[in-house]
Amino acid sequence: MADKAKKITELPALTDPSGEDLLVIVDNPNGSSNATKKVTLTTLFSNTSANVSIRKFTPANSSIVVKGGTIFFDDNFLYVATSNNIIKRISFSSF
Repeated sequence: MADKAKKITELPALTDPSGEDLLVIVDNPNGSSNATKKVTLTTLFSNTSANVSIRKFTPANSSIVVKGGTIFFDDNFLYVATSNNIIKRISFSSF
């Protein structure tokens, strides 16, 4: 077996997720159950009841290399990749 089992705390932080990346979900965080589940980020993001974290990032231009569906923001705009490498933005305003 090439892969060694690791504790969650030993896994590296994911800084640039893609739709094929997997998440491991432990059913009982107290550890009394060994049941775990795995889900792709694509499945998670298409789940309307999921909490999704959006990172703060300002793209250099509207056609950076990015996967469609990616969402990020800065102090002035919300950016959405409407398809691969195509970004559109929405301006924030006070209310």
